[in-house]
Amino acid sequence: MTDLHTLGDAGAVDPPHGAGRLAQALAGLEAWLQTLRQPGGYAGPVAHWWSNRFRYTGPGLDWRYEGILAGYALLLKKTGEARWRERLEQAAADVLGGQNPDGTYKASRFELNPGPLGTPHEAAATLGLLLALEGLPDPGAALRAARRNLDALIARLYLPEEKAFRDRVPNKLCTLAQALLAYAEASGEEPYLEYARRALEQALRYQVREGFLRGATHQYAPTPQAGDERFFPYYQARCVPPLAEGARVLGEGRYFEAAHAVLEFVERTREGANWPMVLYPSGRRGELRFLAGMADVLLAYRRLGRPLPAEPLGALLAAQYPSGGFPTFFMARPDHRAATAVAGWNDKVFRLLAELLPSGAPLPPARAAPAEVRVWVEGKEARMLETPELLRFERKGAVLYEWAKPEPWARVVTLPFERR
Repeated sequence: MTDLHTLGDAGAVDPPHGAGRLAQALAGLEAWLQTLRQPGGYAGPVAHWWSNRFRYTGPGLDWRYEGILAGYALLLKKTGEARWRERLEQAAADVLGGQNPDGTYKASRFELNPGPLGTPHEAAATLGLLLALEGLPDPGAALRAARRNLDALIARLYLPEEKAFRDRVPNKLCTLAQALLAYAEASGEEPYLEYARRALEQALRYQVREGFLRGATHQYAPTPQAGDERFFPYYQARCVPPLAEGARVLGEGRYFEAAHAVLEFVERTREGANWPMVLYPSGRRGELRFLAGMADVLLAYRRLGRPLPAEPLGALLAAQYPSGGFPTFFMARPDHRAATAVAGWNDKVFRLLAELLPSGAPLPPARAAPAEVRVWVEGKEARMLETPELLRFERKGAVLYEWAKPEPWARVVTLPFERR
């Protein structure tokens, strides 16, 4: 019913790295994910470009569930192993059990957790459910939950007088559109297709038509006529799969052309092994680089049937910690947010590696080992230690931050960990 299963086999586009290395990386990452389990879901702090959430460390029903559910559905499809069915059912139960009576999800705001009604996070979690339907014991329950959530998002975000959504962020609109498309296909309820079309059309209002930035969409549109002049390659890439799905489901060739234009912009802005966080019309580029988030950029190549660039995938695999997790950002002197591996970025790596794993290939045994990393907190050198039981930052014996993984709130939080 979706691109997950039609393009989920590594034979579609040969990965530039051997299946054995991919399988080992995937096994280690899956073992690390299990260290984040708490009652109610996958937990832990959130590191982001906008802000951070290190105090609240409980489960988040945000976009981490898109990659987690899709990844386990792929592993089940490719291996048939019962353990992946158990993991998939458990993750789906997290989302179903965490749905509020009004259709929203608990703790769905990512870097603003534990609040509800996060965008694009709720739509992404719902999309994860829809991508996993084939492997669930009660797909009807997942469909009902998806509809309740999508109805809640439409009720709160859609402006009938404008035939548009009040959230004018193209990548958020595209994620919502993909969830609407997937639900309409699975349920046969055609009215949701029109909402998806309007979300995609709204997103494309802000696509640049010429110059070096052609194909890119503004990160945010303060008005229906103008964008904010910021362009994030990562968020551009998030628009590609929804546009490709819109072209397939709605039969609209313009969406396919727009997806290719976005990816051409992304490719033009690649700097060897990674992409700048943000670009401006002046040519200025931000110094920070996503690391785990690169997986969604590489996924965009997959969705359009293009070969994966070898350098970024190699850099991504090389950055994996002994714990199995992947750091959030590339930085010459990583700070706490760059060094921390978090569920809401590692789910994207999990999904990508599950896609690249050849069908029938088993995962080798793996366990989460301790990882010790040198970091800089407020410009001063410190140490990050992650084990299967805890995450700690310390300097000269003084604990700057500590989270015991079974607990929904950090035990020690000093000032810099809750700000950008």
